[in-house]
Amino acid sequence: MKRTLLFIPLLFAVLMAQAQTKIIFEETTSDAYLMKHGSGSAESQQHLNAIVSLLGEAGVSAQGGRPSRSPEYTVRVEQQARITDTGNNLLLKVKISRISVGGDTNIKGFDVSEVLRPEELLYKVKLLNAKNELVKEFVNQRVLLSGNDLSMLEVTIPDTAANQNFKLKIEEKQVLFTAADVQRVKDRLALIRSYFAADATVLRALQDVTLVRPDDIDRLPLQERNLRDLETVYADLKNQFQGKLNLEQNDPQRLSYKMKQLHETLLERRRAIDHAFATLDQQFFNRGIHFLNNGNRSAAQAYFAKSVDANPKFAPAHVQLARLDFMNGYIREATNRTRDVLTRMRVDRETEAIAMTLMHEIYTAHIGTGNSLTNRGEYHNALAAFAEARDICSTIGGLRCSMAALNDGEARAATGAYRAMVDNGRRLLARNDLKEAERAAEEALGFQEEYDFVLSREKEATELLGQVKFQYYLQHIDLGKRHLNQQNFSAALSQFESALSLENKYAFKPVQELGRLAQQAAKPVLLAKLSEGYEQAIQNKLSYARQTASTAADMQNRYGLQSDAEVLNKHNLLRERIFTQECINTQAAYDKHYQNGLTLAKEKKFIAADQAYLAAIRVADEKSECAIATLTAQDSRTAIVAAATYQRMMESVERQVGKKRYAEAVQEHNQARDYYLANKVSKYGLDHISLYNFAKDNRNQNFTAYVVGYLAGINEEEVSIQLLTTLLDKGYAKRKTKKVQEQLGKQLALKDTTRNHGQAVEVLAVQYTQNHKGLKKLRKAYKKESKRLAKG
Repeated sequence: MKRTLLFIPLLFAVLMAQAQTKIIFEETTSDAYLMKHGSGSAESQQHLNAIVSLLGEAGVSAQGGRPSRSPEYTVRVEQQARITDTGNNLLLKVKISRISVGGDTNIKGFDVSEVLRPEELLYKVKLLNAKNELVKEFVNQRVLLSGNDLSMLEVTIPDTAANQNFKLKIEEKQVLFTAADVQRVKDRLALIRSYFAADATVLRALQDVTLVRPDDIDRLPLQERNLRDLETVYADLKNQFQGKLNLEQNDPQRLSYKMKQLHETLLERRRAIDHAFATLDQQFFNRGIHFLNNGNRSAAQAYFAKSVDANPKFAPAHVQLARLDFMNGYIREATNRTRDVLTRMRVDRETEAIAMTLMHEIYTAHIGTGNSLTNRGEYHNALAAFAEARDICSTIGGLRCSMAALNDGEARAATGAYRAMVDNGRRLLARNDLKEAERAAEEALGFQEEYDFVLSREKEATELLGQVKFQYYLQHIDLGKRHLNQQNFSAALSQFESALSLENKYAFKPVQELGRLAQQAAKPVLLAKLSEGYEQAIQNKLSYARQTASTAADMQNRYGLQSDAEVLNKHNLLRERIFTQECINTQAAYDKHYQNGLTLAKEKKFIAADQAYLAAIRVADEKSECAIATLTAQDSRTAIVAAATYQRMMESVERQVGKKRYAEAVQEHNQARDYYLANKVSKYGLDHISLYNFAKDNRNQNFTAYVVGYLAGINEEEVSIQLLTTLLDKGYAKRKTKKVQEQLGKQLALKDTTRNHGQAVEVLAVQYTQNHKGLKKLRKAYKKESKRLAKG
């Protein structure tokens, strides 16, 4: 009920408003503007001419018709004019709706009418009365033709005349084209051209993508590169026309469908190419098996090699390559490749079984090759074949090897090789080519050691080497005799020594006269060496002389010359000369040390002088058999013992300071002072440094600070203050001296109170501190303690 009552006044208000507002003029008209090439010079006509020319060049036509020679199109506009009387005012409204473009607007299936609209509409609006008299005029009116339902005029004017039949008249209407209109047409035509160019590109791409062959494994990188180029083409075209040509509604060449078809084909080829790359090793392998089954070994080998290049760990391809190497006679290559498969790669059971079968065939081939080479006398090559077979057995687990056949073949080859070496050495020995015969014998011995499990009982190589060495032995003796006859005793002795060395090393029958010949050559050499040693001793080259004497003694024993009178006489002379020279050197060393001690004592370096005297005594004692007199050094040492002891005590004080053991340093300094006075050390020209001066000049400020406290502790307050002042002047921290300053202040206050000198406390405080800034704590403590004692 309440809602009904509220609605009645509202309805009444609406009816009253309609009664007050009435339409006094309303008119709807349609205008058509023919757009064609014209001869006008206006700027708008020139832009229109440019648009018409572009349409003609592009082959524009009416919908479904032939291209026009001179394109024309029509712009249609529906115009609505209305005058509304609102009571005291007139509302004038003019608007445009339903703007359309028709005529030659089709270019190869695309309607370009939307870009053919003029930019603006220029017009004049007149308000006329019933007598067609001008009431009001609106000139130079413009409206942008950028949409529908455009307002041309909307204005309110006073209504001064009653019951007038007003009307609106729109005149001098003119459409205007601008450079922007021309550019829009150019852009749309370019887009259409791009569309057809894209269509051609997609058609070519659809043809080209069929040529991408994932099964062309020999040229798979090239196929992938071609596919990648086509994918780039698709990516460039994918978004080129989106939202521009509205291909969902109008796609004359079905470009969207072709693009989709191209995309699907590219995806399918990409999957196939990627799969081919992922399984390239298997595909090459399968191709190789195909050629192998057809008897084309070279092509098969090429594809197996490609499979290995694609995947170096693809065992099946390695096994097939090894088999082909084996079939082609490349046994070593086949062996190495098969061993790698079985020891370094992860293989399936089938591949492992094939590889084991191939390895057994290779092993059997090595045994057969070794036996054939042995029969032909190519023993070393045979041994290499047997070694390959043995290596295969030792490195491939699970391989069934015939060790009896291997051991027998290797033994026959090793024995044959050994005998061939020995026979070659015998031939060389028969030709007296001792150097080569020796090399052959040593080679045979080395070979025998290498194959000890077969040749351990053989003696031929050892006997051959002994025969060669015996010939060298005889050569050394003969050459030594010739040198002996020429009195070239050193050369002769060298040859006899070489012969003796061979005689001791090898078990052959010795030449009885060798010992006598060696002794005969050794004696002159030994006498010359003893003479050389004597000269070395005279020249004071005692190390050389002793070495020469030792060498001569060895020669005497080696060649049985211990009892030879001439040799003994020379040897004794050498020993005596060495002893005499050693005593001369000892005396010289003693004198040198002693004179050095005297010099150092004069320079008051008593510790060094004492060490020099001691060194002189030790030199003499070490060579006691020379009986060097040492009394002078001993007496001199005794004479300076007090001075040296005092200097050592002061050095110990310095060491204690360096170790930061300040209490021990002060104690030892006092002991040095007492020793200095008790032993009258001043007679040596040495001055004792007081503890004050020692601490004042010391670079260790912490030690100086300790001495300040020490002096205060023994009631040497004024000396302690002097040292403290010096320490503070050198930059020592005042805060570190607070306690000692307070101690000194209290002690001085107590002394002055006890003496009852009568002087003012302030005066005495200034006297003690000399107004030094760093002694404020001392001054303050002195005053405070003095006042406290005065009250007491």
